[in-house]
Amino acid sequence: MTSLLLYALFPRVKRKELTSFTIHFATCKSFNGSQDHYRCAKYKSNTGSCTAHFIREEVLKQIVWSRIFDVTALFFDDIMAFHEMMYQQRSAETEKEMKRRKREVGQARKRIAELDRIFKRIYEDDISGTISHDRFLKLSAEYEAEQRELEEKVKADQQEVDTYEQNKSDFDSFAAIIRKYVGIKELTPAIVNEFIKKIIVHAPEKVDGKRVQKVDIVFNFVGELNFLSATQPKRQGA
Repeated sequence: MTSLLLYALFPRVKRKELTSFTIHFATCKSFNGSQDHYRCAKYKSNTGSCTAHFIREEVLKQIVWSRIFDVTALFFDDIMAFHEMMYQQRSAETEKEMKRRKREVGQARKRIAELDRIFKRIYEDDISGTISHDRFLKLSAEYEAEQRELEEKVKADQQEVDTYEQNKSDFDSFAAIIRKYVGIKELTPAIVNEFIKKIIVHAPEKVDGKRVQKVDIVFNFVGELNFLSATQPKRQGA
């Protein structure tokens, strides 16, 4: 397997959560490939603003393979339990928050429609002389500002609700990927790209004298599955 193909396995590696810095792939010509690795692009530039976030390519492959294996094994062992664990990962607080947002979206839309009616009424009052034109301008400016604010809120909240609802239905899409790759023998770029949205490599830590590095696997459709092990307690030596 060439270094180009090896790199193609993990095109979405990030150095740590909430960062835009990618990790570069580095191949060692004088070795047999076991020393090929990923490291932070910012560390490579020697700016001193980041640690290496170094991880060997073979170790990363093992982590990804193990995580995909765990997911598929759990899925086929008890699909209902798998679905339940995914559901429980969505906290009760999140469910309550989405219900609250749905309710507020409905209320905001009613108020927007009401403001349209009010604006029409004060416009007619302005034409008829029931209220002064200055009063009309003041009221219309206030109502328009309120309406714009409500429309922005509806747009933002509805997007959150839609994303949440979409995620609830994405279980079937993820299940289809699992079924598609039953009995896979090796990782390929196609398999990795279908299963995984991104990989987040955290800075290594020392635990009981050993190098421990946390690697987050974020799957397509379902996100990070927190009920799976997320730490690879393996010393990465030469």
